Amino acid sequence: MFIRTENEIISLMPTARWSRPDQLLGYLEEEERVALEPLLGTPLYDKLCTEYDRLRETYGDLTSTTIQPTGKVKANPKVPYARVTDRLDDIVNGNITPELSDSSSSSDDKEASAADLLTVRLLRICQQIEFYRMLSHKAGLLTVSFNEGGGMNMVSADGYEPADDKRMERVVKDAFMSAGRAIDSLLLFLESDAKGTRLFTDLWKQADAFYLHRDLLFQTARVLNEYIDIKGERMTYVSMVRDIRFCQNTYLKPRIGAKLLKAVVCFANGLESHNDASSSSSSASSSTSSSIPKPMDEDTANELLSLLRTALAFYVESRRATLTPSKERLLTRDPMTDAQQAMAMACQYIEDNLDAFGDMATDSPIYKAKKEKEAQKAEDEKNAEKAHERMLKDAHDRNSKKLFTAFPPTHRMPPTNIK
Repeated sequence: MFIRTENEIISLMPTARWSRPDQLLGYLEEEERVALEPLLGTPLYDKLCTEYDRLRETYGDLTSTTIQPTGKVKANPKVPYARVTDRLDDIVNGNITPELSDSSSSSDDKEASAADLLTVRLLRICQQIEFYRMLSHKAGLLTVSFNEGGGMNMVSADGYEPADDKRMERVVKDAFMSAGRAIDSLLLFLESDAKGTRLFTDLWKQADAFYLHRDLLFQTARVLNEYIDIKGERMTYVSMVRDIRFCQNTYLKPRIGAKLLKAVVCFANGLESHNDASSSSSSASSSTSSSIPKPMDEDTANELLSLLRTALAFYVESRRATLTPSKERLLTRDPMTDAQQAMAMACQYIEDNLDAFGDMATDSPIYKAKKEKEAQKAEDEKNAEKAHERMLKDAHDRNSKKLFTAFPPTHRMPPTNIK
């Protein structure tokens, strides 16, 4: 787990007072498994659990004061910070000031390693996700006490006024929004790492939330947002990956062929790598030109990629569209009709430029249909030529018979059997 102590809990919500913060651990563990493990992937999640234990042993509780903004850490990491609740009471009573309580440092402070800084930052984001999601989901349970015999009581504390329903609803909403922002921060952090230090990338690749799906025409949320308005939200893209893959394999691959689709996806990966500048100089896909399937040129590949992405976007939209009554459906456009029209345009473009795709289109139904059409046309022309020859021969024979039977009797050859 990424949250285990009272300091870590209160650092996320300083205004809260928990008489038994350890009783929240069950709720936190549930949110960690449900929300964090799918985003991180099991390998990265297990790695961070190990790193959490090591960092707590090295630096103490993982709070916003564990490592200072300058990258300094305490000289004696075994000594934990003062209890957050005690510091709050002292600040309220005027015994100490916040600056003196949080920014005290000495010349003995040491530098934290770059890997530790990044790992602590990632763990802090994970803490925010599981804590705020827990509040948004368990606020009702936290305000009610279950006693023997199934009795329920409202939980209250001295010195506080009970919150009304409106304020409780606002807390749940704020917690939900905070969790959503933390999830976006997590994905952006891991994406930035994948384009830079790559400290977590190899493990994160095995997660469904990995930002780059090289087997799809829509590799990233940024690309998908150009065709479907997802408000640039990474989680929306993650939720649509399975639909994108299904539509690509079900509707596009049978129509244009596996080899040609793979070539276009390869070209799209080259564009993505070039735009993100995320590949090393030794990578074969670091430039657009190196990933263009030969003999397909860049203009042809770009045009076909745009047509296929348009068709795929409509197919995905039709798959995710909510079923509406027939009258309402008539008043709105039908995504499936748009998808079929866009797919027909893509197929026509492939047929018109079939020679530009070379061997990549040999397994395409479009290639086979065109070759069959050309073969049939050649056969029809050959049969027409033979029929024309037969017609000329028959006409020649008829003319010959008319020519030799139309002479007068005196001009005919005498019989050779006269005795």
